[in-house]
Amino acid sequence: FDHAVVVCNDLDAAAANWGALGFTLTPRGYHTLGSQNHCIMLGRDYLELLHVTAPSPSRQYYWDAQQRGDGCAAMSCKSSDAFATAARLRAAGFEVSDPIEFSRPVRLDDGSEHPATFRVTALDRAPGARYFVCEHRTPELLWRPEWMGHANGAQAIDATYLVVEAADLARTAQAYATLTGAPITHATGEIAVLAVDGASLVITAPQALGDATDAPQVERATPGYAAIRLATADLALARAHWRTNGVRAIDLSPSITLIPAAQANGVALIFEQRA
Repeated sequence: FDHAVVVCNDLDAAAANWGALGFTLTPRGYHTLGSQNHCIMLGRDYLELLHVTAPSPSRQYYWDAQQRGDGCAAMSCKSSDAFATAARLRAAGFEVSDPIEFSRPVRLDDGSEHPATFRVTALDRAPGARYFVCEHRTPELLWRPEWMGHANGAQAIDATYLVVEAADLARTAQAYATLTGAPITHATGEIAVLAVDGASLVITAPQALGDATDAPQVERATPGYAAIRLATADLALARAHWRTNGVRAIDLSPSITLIPAAQANGVALIFEQRA
């Protein structure tokens, strides 16, 4: 995994909301493509709160998603060479965009400013939701100690949960196995799990989402990302933070707590205690 993209109609309100959830956010970024963001940097991956200010060819997918409401609109994996990845996926029969390079200025604690640069190639019509690969040209500007400590103890994305129609599940799982290079480790008629380098991509039919997440409160009837599971180093501390900040959290077990989608800009967050 590289990161999950959560579109937000009001980025200021979203930043305040995710701050109350116990996340440390990077300063607002301004992409050369015309979008704005805050990132939540974790040990190996991150969450991106994204706002598109106006429709454009490169941001049209996110603009359209944003018009439908807040939520997790896309997921990406890392690439060491976006051009090579695009060629591999085209050879496998996928229609992918030409890689584009863009940047955003990053201001560091010492006051200096540097361009964080990315190369991305995407499948807007990937099954269920947008999928893309991200080549980080300047990772040292993002994974910085001052942004990686969180009051909720979040460490990494443990799983993402993608809802598709049951009739499309097997085809979707095979497509993502090819896209990501990840093996399918579990499959039934309603749930498929791919092992993506220490995390899981869980593809599920709507009726099986509660079983897949171990949270019957999580629901989604239409295709798209419904939930993200996060490993936390200190769930007790996170629960105390949520109580202090008036966050509605549902404890599912001694080691698992659910933040409903309504509390997290349209995507359910499942926190699980890890050593």
